[in-house]
Amino acid sequence: MMDAAALEQRSLPIPEGLTAPDDQIIELARVWWNGTGPIMNIRPALAEPANIGVVLAELAWHYSHAYAEHHGFDQAVAFKAICDSWDAAHAKAAQATNTESAQ
Repeated sequence: MMDAAALEQRSLPIPEGLTAPDDQIIELARVWWNGTGPIMNIRPALAEPANIGVVLAELAWHYSHAYAEHHGFDQAVAFKAICDSWDAAHAKAAQATNTESAQ
């Protein structure tokens, strides 16, 4: 297992554009991939749970553009793959109850 300093070197920087008042800026999630699946810390800080759906849609859109830019994927194909995977994983998660993970 990597130590905290080594992990910190792999962490993403704080994004630019955080221009809201300080009391409105908050990190919502920290997600790492451990080789077989995600490990995460989350903060349910938004007043409306539905806003997380907006966050997830933005993530999908940004990831599809990043895969196009950095890995040569067609952006629309990457976005469709992300959405298709979401649909399959979401269906599985909807059936998971009282488990440690949705998958």
